[in-house]
Amino acid sequence: MSDVRWVRVAEIVGAVARQALADRGLTRIALLDDGSEQADLAARLLIHVVGEAAVERVTVTAAEMEPLLPAWPGVPRQRVEDELRRVRARLTDALPAHPASKTELMMGGALPPEPLLPLGDLWATDVLALGAAWSGSAELRSIADEAGGIETLDAALRRLVDRRDSLGWDDGLPPAVRERVRLAIRGGAAWRRDPFIVPKLGSRTLGTDLFE
Repeated sequence: MSDVRWVRVAEIVGAVARQALADRGLTRIALLDDGSEQADLAARLLIHVVGEAAVERVTVTAAEMEPLLPAWPGVPRQRVEDELRRVRARLTDALPAHPASKTELMMGGALPPEPLLPLGDLWATDVLALGAAWSGSAELRSIADEAGGIETLDAALRRLVDRRDSLGWDDGLPPAVRERVRLAIRGGAAWRRDPFIVPKLGSRTLGTDLFE
């Protein structure tokens, strides 16, 4: 992806972030940073517009993790790290942000609770084109490998989502992996469709018919 394209993406991401800060009366973003190239890309795109002082990279060190792991035996270390970063971001006077890509959001089940997803409309292959290695769960990486690579998986997802080809979108995937992909997409459908679950009791309800 050309430098011109990178700057254009940064300008769009940054403009949305700047408006999100203004809407909430905040001046800083707390980006969950797991040390990946994808998280670094998200930080650099944001910094390009809002400035370095406005982006806090929320990290967790190994030394900080060790005393916490015995409290949750059997819980994967990565999940505990993610949740600790999440708590830290929420406790700051800043707008929490998560660097998940569109591929992760489509295939990862529950959506991240952070309100700002700076890479949320970039597929994993877009992340690669912007010069960073893509990130994803072990399950997503397994599906991508079985599909023949992230390029093949993203191509199918693009046909389904961007081109709205609901019939033959997965024709390019190996038959053995098609059901895994379909199950992963269905598993997160309710989270993407209804990010808020609020019983409707009044005339206007958040997430149903109250959108300001």
